[in-house]
Amino acid sequence: MRYGVGIDLGTSFTSAAVSGPGGTRMVSLSPEVVIPSVAHPAPDGTLLTGKSALDSVSDPSQVARNFKRRLGDPTPLVLGGSAYSPAALMAAQLRSVLDVVTAEMGAAPDSVALTYPAIWGPYRQEHFTEVPRLAGVDDFRLITEPEAAATHYSTERRLEDGEVVAVYDLGGGTFDTTILRMRGGRMEILGTPEGIEHLGGIDFDEALLAHIDQKLGGAIGRLDTSDPRAASALGTIQAMCVRAKEELSTEPDVNLTIPLPSGPRGVTITRLEFNEMIRPSVQLTTEALHRTTASAGLRAEDLSAVLLAGGSSRVPLVAQMLSEEFNKPVRVTLHPKYTVALGAARTATQPRPAPAPDQTAEPVAAHQVPRTSHRKRRPWLIPALATAAALVVGVAATIYATGQNTPDTAPGAVAQKPAPPDGPLKVFEGKTLEPFAGYLGSDANWGGSYIFDEGTEQGTAIKAVDDPANAGLRVTWLDDKPAQVYLQTNSPRGPLDLTAYSANGGALVFDAVVHQGPVGDTTKIGMHCEYPCRSEVAASHLFASMPREQRATVKIPLSCFVDGGLDPKRVNTPFLVWSQRKMDITFANVRVEAEVPDATPCNALS
Repeated sequence: MRYGVGIDLGTSFTSAAVSGPGGTRMVSLSPEVVIPSVAHPAPDGTLLTGKSALDSVSDPSQVARNFKRRLGDPTPLVLGGSAYSPAALMAAQLRSVLDVVTAEMGAAPDSVALTYPAIWGPYRQEHFTEVPRLAGVDDFRLITEPEAAATHYSTERRLEDGEVVAVYDLGGGTFDTTILRMRGGRMEILGTPEGIEHLGGIDFDEALLAHIDQKLGGAIGRLDTSDPRAASALGTIQAMCVRAKEELSTEPDVNLTIPLPSGPRGVTITRLEFNEMIRPSVQLTTEALHRTTASAGLRAEDLSAVLLAGGSSRVPLVAQMLSEEFNKPVRVTLHPKYTVALGAARTATQPRPAPAPDQTAEPVAAHQVPRTSHRKRRPWLIPALATAAALVVGVAATIYATGQNTPDTAPGAVAQKPAPPDGPLKVFEGKTLEPFAGYLGSDANWGGSYIFDEGTEQGTAIKAVDDPANAGLRVTWLDDKPAQVYLQTNSPRGPLDLTAYSANGGALVFDAVVHQGPVGDTTKIGMHCEYPCRSEVAASHLFASMPREQRATVKIPLSCFVDGGLDPKRVNTPFLVWSQRKMDITFANVRVEAEVPDATPCNALS
């Protein structure tokens, strides 16, 4: 079988994906799919990489790490008494990955695509081309990591021709950001990619290590690494910091037992502490993204989304700060560590692009970039009980029709009732369905925090986690203060036209499992459109009267929202639940249906 392989030789981890007639998928290089980017010389002189390198050595100091950062440095790395260039270590890692892929697929790949940071200049790129040659790969192609990430993203959500996205790639050792435009089915780079050479997950790990050392009165810093026992302890502590960083993406705190030679010491690290450690670094990345956008002659409102790539982009603070800074949808695929390899694999199977004509491209100005929307995203108000905070909503100038587009009625003509739609508009079914995404909003960030697959928490106000037992999203209002969850369309074609549903007895329908109901008149269900178009209905009585821990179906007529001011032709948020008191509910199977005769009457909701 003919197939192509895409390989991401990352600073911290290496991943690979294959693409062929059966589709594109990751290759499991280990039980964790990815493998660490490490190398160690075996007794016979061969270089072991990945888990083989870690499993074969008892002294962590003999394992080379983060050598991608050293590519181009003429000073060799000394391991086991022998000197190795960074390119040689990367080549050994590449050769090992290709051997695994070939063994799994039963034949060598027909094409190989390798990725590299967009911020690398000609010097680094030239040294990088030595890596596949040293690994015995003569026919290969190179693609920047942001281009690969956007290529994969475009397979999950179709990018319109002319659509512009920003790629925010925060990996283990480097950060870079690029503005890309879809043109003729391919990605083209706009402006000048920018990044920070030595900023990534490794630096977050080091910040965490320094913080723990401070809590322990400098006990880690006093370790004598020439002592094998102390060196081993340090290696274990560093690995614990990596795991703690990952756990803090989903947990509010972690408890660590630090194995010091003098005896174990317990330390607790909270996510709030971790956020404060890394906030200055994340702020530098958002500033870099602003500069990259400006270099393309664009403004933040010209972007349709910010795409996250790189394992370190899973840190919740990243999405939170990007959302606050850009007021744009922050998008992430199933696993950011896989995104680049999957995109590279698809690139490997595509025909090579024709050589570009020998001419200087004209600079791209903002007014030259085709956009689906020329309007700036405007805030829309939350209910009056929630003070004057604002929640940002994406808007667009064109209408995304779920049924037939209804032309404007001519003057004097009688408007005809649109035909019923073919089926329900599904918004959430075990997960949010394209083109929708889930967000949380509170006074910590009314701009909205993207709800990741593993869940999202916004300060002490609200959190959302996957509820597999109920095939839904469990949302918990943690404190007696305003917060909301909402599902919003992010189609570049703009808001939804729900006229066919509202004109045919339609309703907002969803299942709910109430774990803890609201208290008092504090909860509302809303549907929103372009500011100031919005509508809410009372929901406190509805949820309070539902039996606890039992699944029930809620059906609210669309007429309740339309009568309250909703324009059904331009709905961009078909589902929103707001409350200012503690509440705990799982929501599932959110959809909009036509012809729902048994919906709850509007006057029975309050």
